[in-house]
Amino acid sequence: MRKTFLHHAAALAAMILIGSPSLRAQQPEPPAPISRFVSFASFRPKFHNDSETFSLIANFYVVNASPQSLKDVTFRQAFPPEMKPRLVSEAIESQLSHPPEFWHKFEDSTYVMYEPKILRRQPATILSELSLQRRMSTFTIPPTEIEFNTADGPGKDKTLPVTIDVTEYANHVGDLDRFLRKKAGIGLDIKVSGRDQWEFAPIDAVATGKNPEGIMGVQTSDNGYSGSFRLHNGLPGDALDILVVWKMTRKNERLQEEKAVMDSLSEYLKWTGPFKFEQESTKLSKGKFKKYDAWILEGRWFDTIPKHLGSGPVKALVFYSGREDVEYYLILQAQGRGAGPDKADTPAPEREKALMETQEKILSTFRSEIFPISYNR
Repeated sequence: MRKTFLHHAAALAAMILIGSPSLRAQQPEPPAPISRFVSFASFRPKFHNDSETFSLIANFYVVNASPQSLKDVTFRQAFPPEMKPRLVSEAIESQLSHPPEFWHKFEDSTYVMYEPKILRRQPATILSELSLQRRMSTFTIPPTEIEFNTADGPGKDKTLPVTIDVTEYANHVGDLDRFLRKKAGIGLDIKVSGRDQWEFAPIDAVATGKNPEGIMGVQTSDNGYSGSFRLHNGLPGDALDILVVWKMTRKNERLQEEKAVMDSLSEYLKWTGPFKFEQESTKLSKGKFKKYDAWILEGRWFDTIPKHLGSGPVKALVFYSGREDVEYYLILQAQGRGAGPDKADTPAPEREKALMETQEKILSTFRSEIFPISYNR
């Protein structure tokens, strides 16, 4: 399937549970008169457990917003040489679909990609991995330069430059749990998973109504008493996804009815892709999670796109802490089947069981270090 205008957040470079493209959300802003292209640039911090360092997965989603189809299209995206840009892994590339004529390469620190044809309102995706080093701060990444042919002859165009601040990622010292506690006030020790390279994933584009832009990571508001982050590891067939959301909530506003809890979890599940809970296999009950009285959901999610990702196990929790007046939502998913018509509908119970056992280990490390509101008065 060729990529369409607005993609699910999961369809980014690592194919986070391989969410598919969609036209149901935001359409791009009308292009400036001088350009026929609209570009959405996003950057996913990837944490490497072994070295306790971050890199960035850069994703430039460049849309042909002109009324014409283009042929023999060459994209050139320069990166700062000190970021040591390189192609993403073969495992990621193998998840993408390209025409036989497609090719890409690096010329020094410039990514070059060729597409034989780009239709009207069709995007092209530029992916690369960028290294981060101590003392790095703000970078301005040059515009994407595009050469093409139309019925009127050859043409050239370019997008706008993009400025990003990588300071907090490049200069972080310690494990990912320390980073989360510093930025979110919430700890998760993903080292217990025994899996390397956890990425901050964007919220699904259809759920937000816009394509992701900028650096993905921990989002906070209300002086840190509300926020969210999403972590992802692996590719379809061996993938874990963790969504953490917290909201400043008065005690009398906390969720107390089963339907309200289920409705909220169903909406947050959409943040991770075009997914719903399987009604017949999903159970919501009251229980205990650490010191909290919690709503606990266990069951399965399924992909609303047929023959795409199929389904997989899920565990979710909703609990309220009167200490800090915050309500927490956690959704932990696994995808053990693989992707596509040959795999999505083929059960993989043993693999799914192993993946969810890993999720349980991570969940057991959850802790909140959000200060009670009374401390800040």
